[in-house]
Amino acid sequence: MKILHYVEGANLSFRIPWIDLIKELAKRGIEQRVLCRKGGNVEEAARENGMDVVVWQPILTNFPPINIQYPLILKSFAPDIVHTRLSSAANIAGFWNRLFGVPTVAMLDGKTKWKYYNNVDHFTACSAWIKKDMMISNGVPDDQIDVLYNAIDTTRFHHNDTERSAFRKQLGLSVDDVAFIGTGGFFGRKGFDILIRAFSNLARSYANIKLLLVGDGPEKESLIRIMNEAGTADRVIFSDGYQKDIRPWMSAGDYFVLPSREEPFGIVILEAMASGLPVIVTRSGGPEEIITDGEDGLLVTPEDIDDLSTAMERMLTMREATRREMKKKSERRLHRFTSETIASRLIEIYEKVLSNR
Repeated sequence: MKILHYVEGANLSFRIPWIDLIKELAKRGIEQRVLCRKGGNVEEAARENGMDVVVWQPILTNFPPINIQYPLILKSFAPDIVHTRLSSAANIAGFWNRLFGVPTVAMLDGKTKWKYYNNVDHFTACSAWIKKDMMISNGVPDDQIDVLYNAIDTTRFHHNDTERSAFRKQLGLSVDDVAFIGTGGFFGRKGFDILIRAFSNLARSYANIKLLLVGDGPEKESLIRIMNEAGTADRVIFSDGYQKDIRPWMSAGDYFVLPSREEPFGIVILEAMASGLPVIVTRSGGPEEIITDGEDGLLVTPEDIDDLSTAMERMLTMREATRREMKKKSERRLHRFTSETIASRLIEIYEKVLSNR
């Protein structure tokens, strides 16, 4: 089986788990090629992992017929399936693939406009929440879309106490400090304003807690203003922009919080769980398919500052035996999302698509 993985982007946050999945498919004998834009972290990650990479620059992503280089790329590899990520890739590939009789499978990582997917043969959705939205909003038949969770290589997130201590010292954290960590893009949907306010409420009662915010985005200055108004500037540590490697930050944290107002999946939750951190996430879509409240983490109501503060305090005051049991259940839960598990499921989907053709 030959698969062309086409992502219409250069710098993407999901590149590492995506590459891990492609590597696992290669172990199963799947011949693959990555098509992406030149000079970004996608190309870098693919080449670092020894993958067959082709780079190109579409002329107009919203007008597929003008991108006449794409059919040349298609013919040179002759894939059985083209698997796309991002809407513009689905738009371009879907148009040309239909002309050449090649099935297009499109990965859906969030809510999107149907017009880009008119020529797609099959969909993989990163969560049941996204699948339901596509079925309701765009009328996609149930048998045309399969849930395929994002994958994670759990072995990448192992760390030791020496590494943890060194990075905490670099951040200015003392041995007694307890650090909550949140990571992602600083824009409205992610809800970091809610996290800062919830943390600030808790900080009045707990002198040793700190908050690590890892990421960047258009609302960073607004978040800093909220922090200053709450009087917690000395308790919140911002990263210097997006971090290429999140693992040192995860190792420095004690608890992970995802405060999203809306979240298609939340692969960072898996990264936190793989790092051994207890997690608090919102009932915002995808996270509810990862975490079972009170079992392997805590679920809270989106935009509810008090609910989030209560959950954070619950983590701080939790009995050690309860915390250890939650961690064990979290580790077991991760098996549903390993690269090995997701690769097996994806091969089943590819075989189904080819048999339907």
